[in-house]
Amino acid sequence: MEIRVTDDGGDELTMISYNGRKYPRFPGTTDSKPLEQLPSVEIRSDDILVCAFPKSGTHWVWEMVRLLVAGKLDYDEVSKGAGMLEYCNEENYKDLPSPRVLNSHLLFNELPKQVKVKKPKILYVTRNPKDVTVSFYNFVKKLPMCYNYTGEWKNFVRPSLEGKFDYGSWFDYVKDWEEVKKTTDVPILTLSYEDIKEDAFREMKKMQDFLGTTRSDEFMKEVCDRCSFASMKQIKVMADIVYRKGGTGDWKNWFTVAQNEWFDKTYQEKMKDCPLEFRYTL
Repeated sequence: MEIRVTDDGGDELTMISYNGRKYPRFPGTTDSKPLEQLPSVEIRSDDILVCAFPKSGTHWVWEMVRLLVAGKLDYDEVSKGAGMLEYCNEENYKDLPSPRVLNSHLLFNELPKQVKVKKPKILYVTRNPKDVTVSFYNFVKKLPMCYNYTGEWKNFVRPSLEGKFDYGSWFDYVKDWEEVKKTTDVPILTLSYEDIKEDAFREMKKMQDFLGTTRSDEFMKEVCDRCSFASMKQIKVMADIVYRKGGTGDWKNWFTVAQNEWFDKTYQEKMKDCPLEFRYTL
């Protein structure tokens, strides 16, 4: 069901409501069919899933993994959306050759039921929530065909972090995944956006070890160059929307002193039982 959700200033965002959760109104979609299909989607044991909260580096890691698995630098326009579980109908990716590289912003328990049975490898990506929120705001503003949102940052930051918009609260998302990692036997590699930004080659070697690929250091360095922010922004469709700055610390240009104090207090309250640490600058 399509709904309108207001920010603190009364400006509205359009999104989809399904089973009590909010999701984006994706381009070209008018219903929740992919979400309805999700529980019964067939998963293969050699599938690879890239999972992250929105604007945490999903496109970036997905492209790195795709090239690492392929073992070649192709310049075909392959869209991350083609393997996004909550966006595409299963028919779009059902017949892709193995190993399929899929992706999602969903909670673990929202993923297809077969994930717990087939145990595909999951690369889970985190990013500091201040930069996530800034990036999400700018992303929403650039997609009037989806969100139809004209609101201001000052009215967006609080309801976004409190989970009023699509995919819910960043706090709930990361805490849920931390609990999952303690209890599941599905293999999960946790990656940090800031760590990849600091040394992409070092983090790609972690991906290679986790996935069991055997690419040369020279090839992995080429993949890192191919997946640099500057390169991705030049060659990818919708790059001006998906890729904004690709940095760490831009939140300083957006959060006021009062907003930052509110965030720090909220973080301490929400995360007191989940001692995760994030880097807010490099």
